[in-house]
Amino acid sequence: MQKSWKRMLRVGMSGVLAIAMLAGSTGLAAAQAVQTIHFTGYFDKQLRAQMAVTADSFPVVNVRLVKQDEPDMVYYDVGTSILISKDEVLTNYHVVQSFAELSDGDEGTLTVASPGSLSKPVKAKIIKTDPVTDMALLKLDKEIDAQPVAFANARDNQVVYTIGFPKNPAGDLVILDEDFPSTFNTIAKSRVFSSQALDVPGKKGIGSIVKSMAQGNSGGPVLDQNNRVIGMMTFVYGGRTYYITSKTLQTFIKESTTPAKKQVAVAGKVSN
Repeated sequence: MQKSWKRMLRVGMSGVLAIAMLAGSTGLAAAQAVQTIHFTGYFDKQLRAQMAVTADSFPVVNVRLVKQDEPDMVYYDVGTSILISKDEVLTNYHVVQSFAELSDGDEGTLTVASPGSLSKPVKAKIIKTDPVTDMALLKLDKEIDAQPVAFANARDNQVVYTIGFPKNPAGDLVILDEDFPSTFNTIAKSRVFSSQALDVPGKKGIGSIVKSMAQGNSGGPVLDQNNRVIGMMTFVYGGRTYYITSKTLQTFIKESTTPAKKQVAVAGKVSN
């Protein structure tokens, strides 16, 4: 999960190389979505339906790149994101890093799609990033028809759920693109190991859960039993999955929307 999963498809050969994917349509009908979402852990019928609908608030983020020195190759990165408003999502910086750091001459597109509308990806642009804490805020070209999330604080040992877009059970790679608009969604049940993890050198504002997640889950949520976001998955270390705490996420969002102070010149000096 440290890096979003990458797959290379040769231009003109993508139809031959592509593997058919399972589709998730959570925005259309919960009953249908339950059949296309992979659940790990125990979920009763009612909870499965509820989580299937909830999954629409955690869209797929897709990066498509063509590098100047490899014009015959297309690179795909796929990750997960958290819908914080109708047209804004949070994800990990490493999910969009290759797009954010495009070299001159390289081409790339950044799109986001709700699991209920995978065939209609929305173009996005990066508003703010924080590589140190591994966060990125994206602005969408148009609104997504899903419910933005609410945040809550975590506590040790509480039951939590994670949502992401990893490899599916057959081992196929997840791709989201105009030619391959399907994906496979996984919802897992876990618990908080530490709501304020201090065991990773140089890392602050993180917590951990007891299960490791697959590549593609990066940027996905850790939810409490009321479907509130207590954190965003970011990396795996020592057999545990670590998440950025909701407090850290909310501070990042608040700072992103706060207008910068204008500089004022006073007696030959510049002050804020």
